[in-house]
Amino acid sequence: MNTFPLTIKSNAFLGSWIEDSTNKQIFSTNLGAEIWLKSSHCSKIIFDWPNRTLAADQSRILISIDGADFYSQILSERNIQLDLDPDSDHLIRIMTQAITFVKAQTWNLSEFFLLKKISFNGQLTGAVPSRKNLVFIGDSIINGQKILPDSFDTSAHRPDKSWAYLLSEKLDYNNLRIAYGGTGITQRANIYPPTAIDFIWNSALNVSRPIDYSRPLAGVIVNLGTNDRSASSEEFSFSLKALLRELKKRFHETKIIVVEPFNGCFRDVFRKVFKDEKHISLIENNHWNFEISDHGVHLSVTGQQQAAKTLLPLIEEKLNA
Repeated sequence: MNTFPLTIKSNAFLGSWIEDSTNKQIFSTNLGAEIWLKSSHCSKIIFDWPNRTLAADQSRILISIDGADFYSQILSERNIQLDLDPDSDHLIRIMTQAITFVKAQTWNLSEFFLLKKISFNGQLTGAVPSRKNLVFIGDSIINGQKILPDSFDTSAHRPDKSWAYLLSEKLDYNNLRIAYGGTGITQRANIYPPTAIDFIWNSALNVSRPIDYSRPLAGVIVNLGTNDRSASSEEFSFSLKALLRELKKRFHETKIIVVEPFNGCFRDVFRKVFKDEKHISLIENNHWNFEISDHGVHLSVTGQQQAAKTLLPLIEEKLNA
């Protein structure tokens, strides 16, 4: 069996992956990070991908072969084996689905996705499409978390059905997510640390987040504020202005678009701050009423589709302006 290189240079890893060169492993703290592989004369691919959670939660990945719908695969100490027809070439697409059901402890790297090895026979190459990356910065809604109302485990999270993914596919861009459930702009968000300023620069505490600038960025879409309801207007305004400054530092001349929270939180603050903003665009929430999957803020499958349909022309217009 051959061993596939777990490196960004392999052109197999899309999204927020961090190389552990010492141990020849690769890891991610993000849902929606992807792996693209193309096989030739290959009958099996084996993934050594153990579960890395502290409690009973079982992390999951999503797998698609040759453009078929993604299916969910639980991570455990047992290897994952894909059996393929060696007489045909195949495209394998993998997406990180869920670490835990709620409050994954990713910031201190207690819980995360750790891929230790890919073994294969035949030929296997990286196959990330040579198209622009569209970056999404946000929380559980961008991740498609708790999208299935009758599921109360990690299967409820479906990043492949989120509005961010649907919109990227429609625009023919690679989807690059920097999003963590429960987080926000202020220190009063449901989950803190980190704040958005923390995680646009770092994947975890003291772990820098690399951005592959060799692949052009189509734009940066930000949807945050839903989890900051406990903050005062003054606190939120201060933190929003600070975030806008950091986004400009991080992404330079790339077009940045902020989408107001779907629950209408801090609508007046957003519009007051953006009244004087020259370089970052705002998409206002004009009484959106996307279907939710629970009694809180998470969107259902239909709600995610509604969000994608509503936002597609608005974002496309601003990206092309």
